[in-house]
Amino acid sequence: MPNEYIDYKDVNFWKLFSFVIQRLRLNYEETLITIDAQNHLSEILEEYRSLELCLLALSYYLATTLKYIPEHLKTKEMCEIAFLANPKSNFKYIPDKFKTEIMCVEAYKSNRKNVRFIPKIYQTFNIKTEKHSKTHK
Repeated sequence: MPNEYIDYKDVNFWKLFSFVIQRLRLNYEETLITIDAQNHLSEILEEYRSLELCLLALSYYLATTLKYIPEHLKTKEMCEIAFLANPKSNFKYIPDKFKTEIMCVEAYKSNRKNVRFIPKIYQTFNIKTEKHSKTHK
C-alpha cells in the first residue's frame, strides 16, 4: 500500500490492517515494516500500539521512542535500555516502579529538571550530596 493512502490515526485503517494480517496469515512484524509503522508510532492511536510495534520502533529509535509506548506495555528491561540510550530525556517516561536509586542520580546529573520525576522513595536521598561526594573523593 502506498504511504500516501495510509492514515496512521484512522481506526478503520488498523481494523482493516489487523483483519488482512489474520486472514492472509502475514508476518505481523514484516508488514509493520512494510507500511513504515515504526516511523509513525506517535501518530498511531494508543490502542493500536502493540508490544511488537513498540519494540520495533524502540529498536529503530532507542533514544526517543519510550514516550510513545503505552504504560501497560513498558517493561523494566525496555525502560533500562531506553534510559541508558538517553537518560536526559527518557527518565520522565519511565514508570516509578522501574526507577532505581542509581537511575535517579544519573538522571539528575544529566538534566537537573529530572528532579521532578524522582519517586518519593528516592527523594529523601540527597542527590546533590551524592554528586558532590563523588567529585571530591
